[in-house]
Amino acid sequence: MSNSCPKDGPETAWQRSAERKKEGRSTWGFGGLLAVVVIGAAVSGCGSDDKSDKSDGADPAASAPASPSAKESEEAPAATTAADPAPTQKAEPTTVLTLTGSGTKDTKAFKVGDEWTLSYTFDCTKAMAAVGGKGNFIVFDKEDKLVNEMDKTGKSSSTQHTSGNRRLQIISECDWTVKVTT
Repeated sequence: MSNSCPKDGPETAWQRSAERKKEGRSTWGFGGLLAVVVIGAAVSGCGSDDKSDKSDGADPAASAPASPSAKESEEAPAATTAADPAPTQKAEPTTVLTLTGSGTKDTKAFKVGDEWTLSYTFDCTKAMAAVGGKGNFIVFDKEDKLVNEMDKTGKSSSTQHTSGNRRLQIISECDWTVKVTT
């Protein structure tokens, strides 16, 4: 019967490795050591485009991108993205109706789009001076009551969402102004 580990015969690789470990020497050789260094360098640079070797703990993704060279900035026009739309100016409101009066009044028909604003003021101090009370100010659009206030004076506006031909009816004993803008 033959012994797979002869004592007096040639030394096997396994036996040489065990001997070197006992003596504190490496068993990898130059090729193994070089492979470890190359892999370590590749792993330490993974995911980083940064050419510098700064390790200040900052997140590299949070740092600002490098500015383009002068030649690149001259050649490439500035890009506009959908996330940064050009600022638009809001159009000035168009006055469709302005009316000043007192008492009850029906307006002429006027045409408006999907959104329009009714602005108004009223002053009941003269009309209600004899009784010292408050006056009533009401504005109808067809059958819809848009305004119904009871006070000595008032001023406000409201946005409406009924398009088409409109006609207002103002019912009040007070002096008033009504303005419609689109």
